[in-house]
Amino acid sequence: MRYRYLFFDMDNTLFDFDADEEQALAQLFKDQGVPLSAATKKAYQAFNQSLWRQYEAGTLTREMLLNTRFATFFKEQFNQIVDGPTLSRNYLDKLARGHALMPQAEMLLKVLQADNVKLYVTTNGVANTQYRRLQDAGLSTYFDAVFVSEELGYQKPDPRYFQRVFKQLVGISQAEALIVGDSLTSDVQGGQNVGVSTAWYNPNHQVNRMTDVQPTHEIEHLMDLLAL
Repeated sequence: MRYRYLFFDMDNTLFDFDADEEQALAQLFKDQGVPLSAATKKAYQAFNQSLWRQYEAGTLTREMLLNTRFATFFKEQFNQIVDGPTLSRNYLDKLARGHALMPQAEMLLKVLQADNVKLYVTTNGVANTQYRRLQDAGLSTYFDAVFVSEELGYQKPDPRYFQRVFKQLVGISQAEALIVGDSLTSDVQGGQNVGVSTAWYNPNHQVNRMTDVQPTHEIEHLMDLLAL
């Protein structure tokens, strides 16, 4: 087997983040007396993704992202003043209760673990939320270690993120490592920054318009990893 060490992103790679996010947002907006219409959800997701891109680029801190995103969104969209940090905590609590999996996720992990492949989680998500979701979904036992950006002090795709990961995993050959994720700007760029192979999980057949970010492999289904 060429790759003996696999590093998995969580959201929209192992977990169906879109499903978990929808149930969390629906309840949060209901609590605020605002219906979560399709247009509102689309606007929030675009706004939220822009903040995470800034976080990945190092131009926005995690604390600023979490504490201001709902306050800013509700003010701009509904002219409503809300307590940003409180809504953030409420949202993360609701999100942590969601642990819908992507198709084939657990099946793949079972097969890889049985083949003695070392499995790791690499995520930019919020630590408490991600640990709870892994535990509640029954996935914790598959992984040898979990690496969360807020605990490492750097976030994907900052090269220092994966440098710290590999520094903690003494004796691992980076030539036999594979980073698996759905994000070109986070997972694929992160692997490219440290010279580690990547597998872009692209079930929706998105077009890669980033000429300077090219995955080593591209897969449509998670079980396609077994062919590598």
